[in-house]
Amino acid sequence: MDGRTPVTIDTVFEAASVAKPVTTWTVLRLAEQGLLDLDAPIETYISDWSLPPSEFDHTQVTARRLLAHAAGTNFGGDPGVEPGETVPTLREAADGAVLEGGPIQVSFSPDKAYRYSSKGYALLEMAVEEITGIPFPEYARREILEPLGMRSSGFEWTPELRDRAATGHDWFGNPLPHYEHATSAPGGLQTTAGDLARFLAAGMTGPSGEPRGRDVISPGAVTETFTPYPFTDDETLIGLGYNLDISTGVLVGRKSGDHRGFKPIVFTIPDLGAALVILTNSDRAAAGAFADIACPWSQLLQGDPLRPLCGQLYLIRNTHWGLAAFLFAVGSWVGSRPVIDWAKGTRGPINRVRSWRGLVVAALLFVVVAWWGFWYTDIPLGLLGYPPTFYTVRFDPWPTAFVWVSWAFTCLVLAMVLRVIFPKIDQTNET
Repeated sequence: MDGRTPVTIDTVFEAASVAKPVTTWTVLRLAEQGLLDLDAPIETYISDWSLPPSEFDHTQVTARRLLAHAAGTNFGGDPGVEPGETVPTLREAADGAVLEGGPIQVSFSPDKAYRYSSKGYALLEMAVEEITGIPFPEYARREILEPLGMRSSGFEWTPELRDRAATGHDWFGNPLPHYEHATSAPGGLQTTAGDLARFLAAGMTGPSGEPRGRDVISPGAVTETFTPYPFTDDETLIGLGYNLDISTGVLVGRKSGDHRGFKPIVFTIPDLGAALVILTNSDRAAAGAFADIACPWSQLLQGDPLRPLCGQLYLIRNTHWGLAAFLFAVGSWVGSRPVIDWAKGTRGPINRVRSWRGLVVAALLFVVVAWWGFWYTDIPLGLLGYPPTFYTVRFDPWPTAFVWVSWAFTCLVLAMVLRVIFPKIDQTNET
């Protein structure tokens, strides 16, 4: 799409890591067919690639642990390559050709703690392809997407999907191209809101008594996706493919995604038969923006199951607004003094440039530039090797409130600059 066409229920978005629950079903489907043991070393199913040597026991890197981010594999995803550039093979990506943070490796002790790793899902993709003898996108389409009626979804781009694809945008609203990805299982799903809703509904008992899993996977396998993984040193609630929350006594599954220009999130509450899909095509979307939709939705449900999460986010937003108001107030007071003194004739511009005043002004202006450069450009993380446009102020959960903090801070610093370059006349004469 051209960026001006209105979004509809049939608009195709990049699901990014929201693909992981779908990938989880793909792996569980293989397990229930008896073709994969979830608790066997994943390298059992990968004959032409192996994990680099490490101090950890690689036999503990299993499909189940990879699905729960409990295998100790390192952080980093597939940011994609520019259109027209050569897309690395899956093995080349695994060796570090495109993945953030270098090759896939075991960096932590398996089973100890939650270590989010999209790279672990790339290992699952290798295993699925070797077991089935066909590409992962084809197997997922045949065994998961088509049986669930997800006919506008795929782990690879087709001309039909491209024709309906939304255009991603960076933080500043600039359109982005569609980046090509070397991996599929970690985040390569293209889908619509309707298709994702069908998938989430398939994890619940149907209105006419249809079983959870819809005979694609068993009800027991669905239950396993919502069962907290028993980390030995961590109380983080993670299922297979989902983040979990049970703070209100009702289980909530949640998964968000992060591609350049696309920030989706889904919520599923199987016991209430409720689910929510939010697909966005802008880097400006963040947890706070999701909350503006998800929290009112939750309030309509029995027990308001997202109440604790929403309370945390609203606290952050209100803190931002309060801090912005405080900084604006201080800045107004600091900046008003030169104006009042000017009217009284007790303050004026400096007659001679003093080195210390120049240094102070330069330092204050540098602080302002550094603030905006850190929060609103890709420069800092670009220096760490992240791709352009991938990270912005979205690190803050409520960037639309935080921007007021940034403007208030800027006003305060500029007010300080005003006081330095317009000193009191008697002080100037003494110098």
